[in-house]
Amino acid sequence: MLMFRELRILSIALSAAEKIERGKTAIGALAAYRAAKSAGNEEDAQVAYKVLQENIPYFGYGYIKDVNQLVPNVPLNFYAFRVMVVLGGYFILFFIVVLFFIYKKDLSKMRWMHWVALLTIPLAYIAGQAGWVVAECGRQPWAIQDILPVQAAISSISAESVRLTFFIFLVLFTALFVAEVRIMLRQIKRGPVEEIAAGTTDIDKQEK
Repeated sequence: MLMFRELRILSIALSAAEKIERGKTAIGALAAYRAAKSAGNEEDAQVAYKVLQENIPYFGYGYIKDVNQLVPNVPLNFYAFRVMVVLGGYFILFFIVVLFFIYKKDLSKMRWMHWVALLTIPLAYIAGQAGWVVAECGRQPWAIQDILPVQAAISSISAESVRLTFFIFLVLFTALFVAEVRIMLRQIKRGPVEEIAAGTTDIDKQEK
């Protein structure tokens, strides 16, 4: 009977406010444990350690000021997730269609498909960014679930260091983007002229 009662107590879900209170208790117990250890008081340290162990699953909630912080931006995640999924489905369909035309027709003469492929390129970046929005905004407010909220995970790195790193990556990726666009435009201008002039296509090469 006692075991059943303990299991029943453990199965009761705590409210957000209760989790916050237990999180504050865990943070206070950790501070008391450190203070007792520094003072060489093992008895107080063991008492604080026991309290900490009982409340450690809710440790991160002690940093939460308002229960509303526990709910991420629902509309943003809702639409970002659907953008990601819809574009992912489109990419699958697009490549199925392309593979069909590669084996059934001369894809190099299908100008409309070239435009579709060209306009599809930025959609990959949009899908990737939508995925990051879902991942980063959907996990708010946690850096580590129930243990470390993002406001408590701030590092001691200076703002100048972060700013410098940002601009280094900005310059690097901008240069790569410009190079990629130039290569793409050059190949688009050339087109499949050389292969057509030689009387060969990708399908001809595969058959040989």
